[in-house]
Amino acid sequence: MVFWWPVRPLPHARRALLFWGFLGGLVALLVWPAWGQMPDFFAQPKGNLLIVGGGDTPLHVVQRYVALAGGKDKAHIAVLPMASSQGDEEAQEMVADFQRLGVSAQVVDIAPQDADADSTAALLEAFTGYWFTGGDQVRLSSLLVGSRALEVIERRYREGAAVGGTSAGASVMSALMLTGNWRTPHDEEEQEQINIARGMKELAPGFGFFKGAIVDQHFMHRARYNRLLSAVLDHPQLIGVGIDEETALLVRPDGVWEVLGTHYVKLFDARQARIIDDTRDLLAKASDIRMHVLPDGSTFEPRRGKVRFAVPPAP
Repeated sequence: MVFWWPVRPLPHARRALLFWGFLGGLVALLVWPAWGQMPDFFAQPKGNLLIVGGGDTPLHVVQRYVALAGGKDKAHIAVLPMASSQGDEEAQEMVADFQRLGVSAQVVDIAPQDADADSTAALLEAFTGYWFTGGDQVRLSSLLVGSRALEVIERRYREGAAVGGTSAGASVMSALMLTGNWRTPHDEEEQEQINIARGMKELAPGFGFFKGAIVDQHFMHRARYNRLLSAVLDHPQLIGVGIDEETALLVRPDGVWEVLGTHYVKLFDARQARIIDDTRDLLAKASDIRMHVLPDGSTFEPRRGKVRFAVPPAP
């Protein structure tokens, strides 16, 4: 037998219950209209992001991208050349490379007046992969950020499409991207002294597909350590990703970053670094920045900061 008797809450307890009940009801009313969108907001994208540091993309990297886009006879890839003002020669070569691997590919050159058009959105819906060629990342950002065309590509990426790019098409993938422009020095002496310093790099909005990172390309070949480190010191919550030519970083749906290609991906992780903001000195001051040098087959888990290297085959 179970005995039950009512317990009368104390006056302050009743007031607390009423307050929290009212607050909970108010929050529910505010979020209910958008509740159906919340799972998509928090979900990890189902697609893969493959970004190349420029130069010639190795065949096995292209093959990996094709497989991620659906594979032979299933992949349908849009090659987007808008970063370049020199026509679509590179884009046509990329289309030919994809077609030699047995997949459907075509150049999709989006003009500024078409970035929000219904016809452009409908065209982009049909692809399983989107590849951005090199040039100037600012051209891509200015054209597509905030556009309906980019909204379609982002949604398709979240649904499982493969997004890729090389050079400028790699830099534009993060939410904040390097433009390549230095802050104007005050005088010649400052210009000579500046190497690694906070506030030095001009940043612009990127696509935002690559979360928690900022990307630089042609990294070793063009000695771009100073500009990426400067950006990381300004934004230590972002991991600096320097990708060499003929090398790619694959951002997988499980959140792991995987290196593919001939050379290296260098990572600068200042999330737990000590950074001194000294306005009296032009030069940067920082300690405990972690650097990872990752060749082909290496993986990095950004949440845990854990690196795994590929095991070489037995002789």
